[in-house]
Amino acid sequence: MNPEIPEDARAFFELSNRFVALANDLAQEHGSARVAAAILWAASRYGAFAWAMSGAPGKQDPAEALDLFSAQYRKMMEDNLARILAEVNEPQG
Repeated sequence: MNPEIPEDARAFFELSNRFVALANDLAQEHGSARVAAAILWAASRYGAFAWAMSGAPGKQDPAEALDLFSAQYRKMMEDNLARILAEVNEPQG
């Protein structure tokens, strides 16, 4: 990984990669579409739990939280779609 990446970002990506590795293992048995759907559901469930436990309820409307989580997901998905498409379309040398 790039040495210029801050340690907290490096830890974030390492944690994320552990989820991806688990998803790849699970996809062998359940298929990537089912695993992708399960990850989305699990992320929404855990995100809702983390939001509820953060002290945000009463300070932030659930609709605002949904907008924030949705915007974050959209940005991450846009970045990953571009990255994956670039990798898939990379000339084989």
